[in-house]
Amino acid sequence: MTIGDVRIDGPLVLGPMAGFSHLPLRILCRRAGAHLVCSEMVAVEGLVRDNRKSFSLLRSHPSERPVSMQIFGAEPQSMAAAVPHLEAAGADIIDINMGCPVPKVLKARGGSALMRDPDRAVAIVSAVVKAARLPVTCKIRAGSHEGDESYLELGVRLQEAGAAAVAIHARTITQGFSGEADHRLTARLVEALRIPVIASGDVFTPTMPLAILQDTGCAGVMIARGAVGRPWVFSQANEVLAGRRPPSDPPTAFRLGVALCQAQMLQQQSDEHTAVHQMRAHLAWYSKGLPGGAGLRRECNKARTLEDLRQLAEEFARAEATAGE
Repeated sequence: MTIGDVRIDGPLVLGPMAGFSHLPLRILCRRAGAHLVCSEMVAVEGLVRDNRKSFSLLRSHPSERPVSMQIFGAEPQSMAAAVPHLEAAGADIIDINMGCPVPKVLKARGGSALMRDPDRAVAIVSAVVKAARLPVTCKIRAGSHEGDESYLELGVRLQEAGAAAVAIHARTITQGFSGEADHRLTARLVEALRIPVIASGDVFTPTMPLAILQDTGCAGVMIARGAVGRPWVFSQANEVLAGRRPPSDPPTAFRLGVALCQAQMLQQQSDEHTAVHQMRAHLAWYSKGLPGGAGLRRECNKARTLEDLRQLAEEFARAEATAGE
């Protein structure tokens, strides 16, 4: 897959997720076999106003490249003004969010609100493309509501405005994250565009990327929530793409070891308190499906230090190993 002049070694993409696709998870997913990773969604108004928290979301590392950094906003000038910050932060691709259905984002006329204001959406892409030396992409949804085909026309207009690729979450705006993604709609966008289309939505198992690639003809597949607490899903999916059976999920000790590695990286980029607080949510995903995982999650919510988390993880893995003897 080639996006602009950026060559991507394969079709597997870590999708952007607020609160989850931070630098440590992106590095872990790249190590596991993701071919492209995307940052959390960053508000451009925070960048142009020199907001420290907004800039913290732009932290990057050479080991994660190529990396796409996603922004959202409603004003073409502000979106264009954010471009130098993204380039300085090490972005290889700039992605514009036009699919987020969260009320706070909609109220600011960003995210999927832009799909209901296509002229503004096109003006934003044109402004960012003009300001950037990097490829510019967009992430949209499959229309406003069921039966709405306006996403096809918007995709064509974004392509004409200079977008180098379009990712589509195959749910409508009104669906939010409910119901099921309909990748027949992804296939229709693929037919309408010349630029690469990346499929997103309900990719939770290692076999799904290959099935979506074959069914839709898309150039890439995003794994988002399916990679939270399971970065190894990319290595499993790569096995399927190579025509082999995906390996089983790793044992508990390995899973929790990866979680602790993520916690340590979070501490390095912020502080211990923040790392522990964030890892409570991530550990809920790492422990999902494990016997006794609910108890581990309860105890982790009481943790105050990384040492607390390490001891809990080791005790849990040790108890499971003893029970299996």
